[in-house]
Amino acid sequence: MKILDELKLKVRAASGPNGVADYFHVLLMEGALKTVQGIVRDRPETLAALLPVVANPEASMNVRFGAGAVFESFAGTPALAALVARLGELSAHADARVRADACHYLGLAGSNDGRRFLEARLLDESAEVREIAADSLAELGGGDHAAIIGTQADQLVPTERTRRHG
Repeated sequence: MKILDELKLKVRAASGPNGVADYFHVLLMEGALKTVQGIVRDRPETLAALLPVVANPEASMNVRFGAGAVFESFAGTPALAALVARLGELSAHADARVRADACHYLGLAGSNDGRRFLEARLLDESAEVREIAADSLAELGGGDHAAIIGTQADQLVPTERTRRHG
């Protein structure tokens, strides 16, 4: 990490509880993805500072995509696995975009500890969240969750078939 980046990081971290998160948000907004990746690579504990970006459904697309790229570059690492419980909380967020992203990152974490959060999302009201949860469970290994989604989705929303037969 460059000395200037290290100093900026320390100043932001000292500025308050969301200092590093705010710094990452600005960097991603400016398109400085490689800088954020470099900081997280050198200081893996700072990966958690991207969680407020994930939790913010109003974050701009380039910031959300940037955060996603950082999480993807740390797939299967202890740094991402350490965030499973917090990602699990986000998987129950009120906004479907946040739930979908959290489910994707839970799959990337590669930890079976994320399985219970993903299984809970198989009954999500959002089809996209259900699909991403099933895909993430498949990444973790296991049964055919896509088939389960179809069966369980019928329980959530009455379909023409269930109205006629049930």
